[in-house]
Amino acid sequence: MLSVIDLFTPEEPEWTVERACAVLGQSESTVYRYFRSLAAVGLILSVRPGRYLLGPGIIHYERRLRMSDPLIRAAHPSMETVAAEFAGPGLVFLSRIYRDSVMTMHEHRIGAEPFPEGAFARGRLAPLFHGAPGLAHLSFLEVRTVRALHQRAGLGEAEWRDYKRRMRTVRKLGHAVGIEDPDPGILHVSVPLKHEDLGVAGSLSLALPSGPDDAAVIDKAAASLAAAADEIDRRARASAPE
Repeated sequence: MLSVIDLFTPEEPEWTVERACAVLGQSESTVYRYFRSLAAVGLILSVRPGRYLLGPGIIHYERRLRMSDPLIRAAHPSMETVAAEFAGPGLVFLSRIYRDSVMTMHEHRIGAEPFPEGAFARGRLAPLFHGAPGLAHLSFLEVRTVRALHQRAGLGEAEWRDYKRRMRTVRKLGHAVGIEDPDPGILHVSVPLKHEDLGVAGSLSLALPSGPDDAAVIDKAAASLAAAADEIDRRARASAPE
């Protein structure tokens, strides 16, 4: 049933039961039952006879996630603190690994000017092995776990050797940096969000326009993000049930 939800994309936002049957390889009665069940809880919505879009139930559950996720709740005040230390436009965001990708779960904008929606826009599946957010997270996992993800991504042996070298650097420095990787003109600095019981829960990142002062910005961002990550861990542990 959940595979039906994956059909709805910005490129193909509207679906019928008949088209879904052809793509999913399921019988019409089965897919119709899926559509009916999803529509009953508001996850899809019939806007015209036989044609469906994603429904308002998605927003309902997304709000529940934001209000109940302990990491997001613990991170929000610290993200505001980091944002206040930098001139906009920019973005502070929290990411997790999802479906062999990096996905931003929560973000806080810096300044009033618009900031380009890049690879790490909230809810977008970004490449796991490109950019600082994924590197900051992966560098503190077991190497064999990262190796398996790397192989699943279809990347080669030479790329793996280079990525291992980059992970060693991140473990030494405590932060990852991406300049125009993967977004042109954008600097990303990321730190892992560590939890004493859960290992690495995600990454915390700052995105700003790249420029001639990148080196100074990286140093400042790394220190600010590291302090925020420590505070997020303390706040999350303090709020955890006994």
